[in-house]
Amino acid sequence: AQHRALGHGEVRTITQDEFLPECTGSSQWVAVHFYHKEFERCKIMDHHLAAIAPQHMDCKFLRMDAEKSPFFVHKLQIKTLPCLIIFQEGKAIDRLEGFAGLAIDASEPDKWHTGRLQKWISETGAIKYRVPTEELKEEMKRMGIRAKGTVWSGTSRNGFSATRYDSDDE
Repeated sequence: AQHRALGHGEVRTITQDEFLPECTGSSQWVAVHFYHKEFERCKIMDHHLAAIAPQHMDCKFLRMDAEKSPFFVHKLQIKTLPCLIIFQEGKAIDRLEGFAGLAIDASEPDKWHTGRLQKWISETGAIKYRVPTEELKEEMKRMGIRAKGTVWSGTSRNGFSATRYDSDDE
């Protein structure tokens, strides 16, 4: 309940004036997506962050229009969009520019699943995430539980095959 009161559990759009209070306030971990409203890749990042935010209440997820935030774009030296910056106690500790390292196949850089982004964010310490093991996947199947294709499973949705999805994460 305390995290939800601080704006955790969802992706919220903030303005340049809200940036410092949101990133240096009472949340230890903050992930900020700098986006442009017309960039398709920024929309892809928004989709994945919307799936992640409700699962990881320890981190606040925000998005900020880079076009309307020139001061912070310059100050943080943002050159590529989308740009996801992870802050720990108000200090930028890591950034993901574009989809660097997320693509399953280098020839299709825009095709990747949410689990790969969760893994990257978890490596910063901002969230806790482990790629599900084969044993866990099998147990979930036996129980009739199916994770969404964009999280980690290998559905054929969006042209991904199960083999390419799952084998690359382990």
